[in-house]
Amino acid sequence: MIHLIVPLVAAFTPTLLYTLMLWWLDRYEKEPLHLLLVTFVWGAVPALVIAIFAELAVDDLAQYVFGPGAEATIVAPIVEEVLKALVLIALFVFVRREFNGVLDGIIYGALVGFGFAMSENILYFIAYSDQIVGVWLLRSVIFGFNHAFFTSIVGIALGLVRYEKRRWAGYVAVPLALWLAIMLHALHNSSAQIGFLSMLLAWVVNGGGILIVLATIVLSQRHELQWLNAELDEEVAIGVITLAQFERILSPTLRSRAELNTLLTRGWKDFRELRHFNHLLTELAFVKYQLHQGDRFCCVDDVLALRHQIQVMQPALEEHGRHTVLS
Repeated sequence: MIHLIVPLVAAFTPTLLYTLMLWWLDRYEKEPLHLLLVTFVWGAVPALVIAIFAELAVDDLAQYVFGPGAEATIVAPIVEEVLKALVLIALFVFVRREFNGVLDGIIYGALVGFGFAMSENILYFIAYSDQIVGVWLLRSVIFGFNHAFFTSIVGIALGLVRYEKRRWAGYVAVPLALWLAIMLHALHNSSAQIGFLSMLLAWVVNGGGILIVLATIVLSQRHELQWLNAELDEEVAIGVITLAQFERILSPTLRSRAELNTLLTRGWKDFRELRHFNHLLTELAFVKYQLHQGDRFCCVDDVLALRHQIQVMQPALEEHGRHTVLS
């Protein structure tokens, strides 16, 4: 039993830490938990299982055509990156309202990558249980962000074309992003077969890419803050929300402090109501932004419905304690 528990803990613990960090980075408009769960589970189970069978099915042919090592350097990068990207494309197409831009693309892309890496690592840790410390350091620490990084490239491309009116841009950007993810994945896998210097080069390249993604996250956060500021300023002017609520929504620190204070002083029910209210405010800002960008999936009725929900909740929030909720 211990031979199974150790690999599970070794794979799950860093994944949990990385996922929590990802959750923290999505500061203004958290993605729905059910979509995050679906994304993670797709990477952790179906994508990995399908990839294993697909790679086994074409292994002999690939080695015959391209030579030894083709499964790792050619087949695996193509199969795995395509399968991971599928869930991002599905989210983009079917729940587009929740795909607001580049930051959302990174969040979903990294999450499916973390799920895939976790399950893959479990298999490796079981197979190399006698070397688990070294394998863990290599796969979970040194290269722990690789799968998340590769798939986030496709997420960034989808985010960039989110409000693009020229449809052909998406048909160009997404395949190019997928090709880049496959190439970087192939570089990483081939470096593991060539030697230490090649592996170091792959680490430097991927590490640089991860830094670029982090910089992109910071820029995306600033853009989202600008959206909130611009779109909710009007709501203050017309009396839908108060100035205090406006200022709180612009500051994750103030919002978290108010929610925690409500939880400690008012209880779970009021805490959930406040969190839902804050979510409605950010949702209103993002829907208004989508409307102003000419998004065909958004309309004026959506804005009016969100305003109505916010106004309905206002009296209850005031009754719960103005000093706690609106300060």
